[in-house]
Amino acid sequence: MPGTSATRWTAAYTRQVAENIRHHRRRRGLSVQALADRCTGLGYPLERANLAKLESGHRASMTLPELLVLAHALRTPPLLLLAPLGRADTVEILPGVEAASQEAVFWLDGTAPLLDDHDEGADARAELRLLREHRRLVDDWCARTGAAAAAREHVGEEAGPHEDAWAQAARVHGEHAEHAAERLSYLRAGMRLRGLPLPGLPPGLIHLDHREG
Repeated sequence: MPGTSATRWTAAYTRQVAENIRHHRRRRGLSVQALADRCTGLGYPLERANLAKLESGHRASMTLPELLVLAHALRTPPLLLLAPLGRADTVEILPGVEAASQEAVFWLDGTAPLLDDHDEGADARAELRLLREHRRLVDDWCARTGAAAAAREHVGEEAGPHEDAWAQAARVHGEHAEHAAERLSYLRAGMRLRGLPLPGLPPGLIHLDHREG
């Protein structure tokens, strides 16, 4: 019966998630009580007995808010609680759908479809790729700008070839930062055309929006 199958999968998958939680809790060196206390400190009261019951496989389900709070308390991406990456070859990620753990992760993070046939999620995954690329370029700009500033501080402090080397480093990092900013400008223009909300920018890049306008 379909209902029985769904109930079986829910319980089995909850046990898998619970095993993932236990793995990451032990990896962090936390006791069950310490993890429960962290969740309570995050505004989601969780009793030790309830968490222990989950980890021991005596709960047939868990809530999404509970999962998210536990992931944050464990300083672990939520998707790593949803798939046993590196610890099991496969996972029944949906009722009757067995997938390699890596493939499950790629589906959960929007990298690839879970099933190849009749894929209708390409547009949504493209939007995620834009957001990831935006974050990467902002991080690159911040790192290069900081490195250029640090190099400039050494210019004038050390004479001879060392000063030339620092000046060269400042110039190269500065050029990379400018390149990242240019790519960000084009990327944000494309996001605007798609109707996507634009992520915030650090103060040093606010001018990109004025340029786009």
